Amino acid sequence: MSKLPLRDRHIILTRPEGRSAEWKSILMEAGASVAELPLIEISFEPDAIVLTEVFEGIGEYDWLIFTSPNGVRGFFDRFFERFADIRSIGGMKIACVGPATEKAVRSYHLEPDVTSEQADALSLGQKLTSSFDIENQKILLATGNLNSPELASLLLDQGMAIVDTLKVYATEERPVTESPEAAEFRRRGADAIVFASPSAVESFIHQAASLRPEAGARQPRAVAIGQTTAETIKRSGIPLAATASAPTAKAIRDAIIEALQP
Repeated sequence: MSKLPLRDRHIILTRPEGRSAEWKSILMEAGASVAELPLIEISFEPDAIVLTEVFEGIGEYDWLIFTSPNGVRGFFDRFFERFADIRSIGGMKIACVGPATEKAVRSYHLEPDVTSEQADALSLGQKLTSSFDIENQKILLATGNLNSPELASLLLDQGMAIVDTLKVYATEERPVTESPEAAEFRRRGADAIVFASPSAVESFIHQAASLRPEAGARQPRAVAIGQTTAETIKRSGIPLAATASAPTAKAIRDAIIEALQP
């Protein structure tokens, strides 16, 4: 592989503002120019009443499940507003959806008890119900507003657990069509555009009429992070050029290189 395999390539990242620094650095090291077009935004405003009830009974839970790094961040931001000591979390086991979520948990000096290999909530649910006795166990599911209810249903129906869901963050579409970044994208286009979540794909589709590159601009190839995002791209009718196997900077770089092969 060339030392600069992305020389003269222009890449668009669509993550929320301020979340792409590591990815951008790796891509630039590979020779690319990188621009950000944040198509979604994350807010951390859980329901105050539900949050109070959960924290008042935090010691009663047997399991704490995180579905994403945002869930980890949102949970602990609120946790430390109420508790000064991480030990206040009690003795519950911790489960994570995917390695990126596990990494986020470890940043708080906590060791997860189980992690699904893929960033797929149902895979984690199946692992929990097959490998652990969770019958009548009380589970706290820290998640976002757009997460599927399938994991909670699986734990309830197959595991016969008691599940409380705490929505610690919300993902919302961010209008970008009037932004300088969108104007630059229309003028210049890109070689590749990277989608990290289904919600980013959906935001792009909703704004596509105002994001179409002008005549003569580069027409970007779509790169997905994870199978769920890849399936959303396919269903939207956008040709999928490559899928990163993991949400890491190196895996994304390699997927872009693959997508741009002649």
